[in-house]
Amino acid sequence: MINILTTFHAFSAGALWLLGTLILLGVNRTNTRADRWLGSFYYMTAGLFTQLFLEGFHIENGVLLHLLELPRWAILPCFYLAVSYMVRPTSTLKNWGLHFIPFLIFIFFSIVYLMPRFFNIQIDPPQLPQWIVFIIKYFFFAQSVFYWLACYQLFKKHQKNIQQLSSYTERIDLAWLKYLMIALLFLIVIRGLALVHLGISSLSPILYFLGIVALAYFALTQRSIYTIEPSHNLVDEAGTQKKKAEERLTSLQVNELKERVLQKTIDEKLYLDPGLTLTTLSDQVGVNPHDLSYILNNGLQRNFYQFINELRTEEAKKLLLSGEAKQLDMFGIAVRAGFNSRTTFYSCFKKATGITPKEYIKANAHHSSK
Repeated sequence: MINILTTFHAFSAGALWLLGTLILLGVNRTNTRADRWLGSFYYMTAGLFTQLFLEGFHIENGVLLHLLELPRWAILPCFYLAVSYMVRPTSTLKNWGLHFIPFLIFIFFSIVYLMPRFFNIQIDPPQLPQWIVFIIKYFFFAQSVFYWLACYQLFKKHQKNIQQLSSYTERIDLAWLKYLMIALLFLIVIRGLALVHLGISSLSPILYFLGIVALAYFALTQRSIYTIEPSHNLVDEAGTQKKKAEERLTSLQVNELKERVLQKTIDEKLYLDPGLTLTTLSDQVGVNPHDLSYILNNGLQRNFYQFINELRTEEAKKLLLSGEAKQLDMFGIAVRAGFNSRTTFYSCFKKATGITPKEYIKANAHHSSK
């Protein structure tokens, strides 16, 4: 029975070898740098499962098993760097090599003390204290948790940044990345449980395989995260660019430009354009995108997403109480108000009013046009 379950490690390894090849060949062609790191992550993980399969069937080949184990401490740094380039495709990551210091230490230790014995060269490794042995034993699991949390922080930061730039976030597809991270978290949790529970450990080959199927699906269905904005406007919009704006704008300038932005946007109803982005609005009002983002955040205490969709919500409230509401369905109302997503319309409307559009009509029926 154990051997049958161990066979699933072979299925996992085969799936990962194939997946890594597809990613590195650019099957999606969305982000070359991110795909290189993601493909490396899959290759190294494939090596890990190949090692588990060989060990499970007691296939003795010390050199091969050790070579398959060597990249283990580089697996999660590769995933982190892949996510970094996914959410910041134009960035240049500095000091990325620091993430691989534990891996390089392990390589050095292997070359000096472990590899020679495979060739009958006797070199006694140093006697390590038990606490260091304990750390080494559980380092991979701890590293997995640390890098997953780091990736989660990148993901959340990106979600905030896209609301600085677009009024329609559904078009900037983040769902696949979220589910990819959930699939990886599933594998990490199984690993943690397997360390402390024998029953989970025996079933882990099947559970790992299910998680890897999910990883494969979400990796192959990925879409480009940025599809509507020039990439130079997407890098740390809420962070580094804010500092630069502060050096250029005084409080008086912010107030004056805020009035210009409000007047232009409301009087000309620029918010009715469903494809409106930070860049297109900045062209209309004559303020560069970085300054406009700063003005909205500090002059109106709104990001771009909130500013535009609140104006659209007000427009929708008028339409819902007008005669046009009898001729249009809810999506028609949403489109007339500038929304191009039913989800965004309902979400923004309920957040602003506390009720759904239909409930709003019922609550204000006496104000409706006849």
